[in-house]
Amino acid sequence: MSSYLAIIVILFHAGVSMRTFLCLPIDSPLRRAIAELSVQLQQMVHTRASWVRSENFHVTFRFLGEIDPMLTLKLEQLCRTITKQTASFDLSIDRLGAFPSPQRARVLWAGGEAPSEFTTLASAINKGLIQLGFPEERKKPVAHVTLARIKGRADQSIERAIRSLDDQLGWTLRVNKLVLMESHLTSHGAVYNPLFTLPLGDGDAV
Repeated sequence: MSSYLAIIVILFHAGVSMRTFLCLPIDSPLRRAIAELSVQLQQMVHTRASWVRSENFHVTFRFLGEIDPMLTLKLEQLCRTITKQTASFDLSIDRLGAFPSPQRARVLWAGGEAPSEFTTLASAINKGLIQLGFPEERKKPVAHVTLARIKGRADQSIERAIRSLDDQLGWTLRVNKLVLMESHLTSHGAVYNPLFTLPLGDGDAV
């Protein structure tokens, strides 16, 4: 039995749920570039915020929430079927933004316009997730890397930082993998553990 399956079985028998999400991993050079950008932002943003550690950078795909550990087996089967039919593609990371807006920022992010390949992949997986009992995702997918979660009241320093640093972005991420990640919330922040990694197109899962 693989270590992944062993963990799933142990958690299942322990009656423990898992907090999970699907994401696109980031290569090391891009991770370093985003980390340098994050340091600049931290120096410019004055409101209280929780900054994401560089090892936790990823392109958010779909948050699944608390799930039964055994459901990950069906999730892997679903995602494997879809990723085998999906070729690798490029994703632009070329702008800074904030959700829901810079004036009322709760999340700071770096991202770009989602290409058709991204939205097609998201649509296919979301349709499959509905069949597994997950609610329909009604929000339009936004390809982004979360940099910080704003804890205090948003102020003008956020807008100024976005305007000042936005033109520094011009990166491209080669998307060739989809990961199901488990998230452990600790007093020192979230700790992520990949449960399975599936290549886009033909290839072997990790």
